[in-house]
Amino acid sequence: MISIDTTLSLSPVTMADVPQLVQYLNNEKIYRNTLKIPFPYTRADAGWFVHFTEGRRQQFGRQVDWAIRNGEGYLIGGVGFHVRYGLASHKDEIGYWLGEPFWGQGIMTRVIAEICRLGFQEFNLLRLEASVFEHNQASGRVLEKNGFVAEGILKNHFLKNGRPITVKLYAKTRSMPSSTPPTFP
Repeated sequence: MISIDTTLSLSPVTMADVPQLVQYLNNEKIYRNTLKIPFPYTRADAGWFVHFTEGRRQQFGRQVDWAIRNGEGYLIGGVGFHVRYGLASHKDEIGYWLGEPFWGQGIMTRVIAEICRLGFQEFNLLRLEASVFEHNQASGRVLEKNGFVAEGILKNHFLKNGRPITVKLYAKTRSMPSSTPPTFP
């Protein structure tokens, strides 16, 4: 377990998290802002995801996906490294989601600060990236609060349900200090 503070921690996703995964991910707003999370989101989807994250841990020999947990230990979101370029790469992309009841509380800003620390210090990365759907301004603000810079617009970068999705590519490098240190409520 990785403790962020007294109210937040990161730990592996387990089968005990299936009810919370279904509760929070069966949400059309989350579906609209993510590429691969299905809607409706079922118990079968959640079970598959738990096994997928365990398989990635075994494949890479370390945890690369985490449940975001509140102070009581309940899953409220998720975060991870895509490991798109392999563990030996100098860069990686991050992905994250948070249950709607927890939006607007500064939670994801604190989580991304910890993921940056892990990426740069534990994974020895030089660059972190995040692709954000252009309509998802809240996600962009979370990244900006953690020193990420919007490097460009990637038009029609993804297809979702046969429709092109334009994204903003955000990045932060190890040598880039945060423009403003994150402030937490």
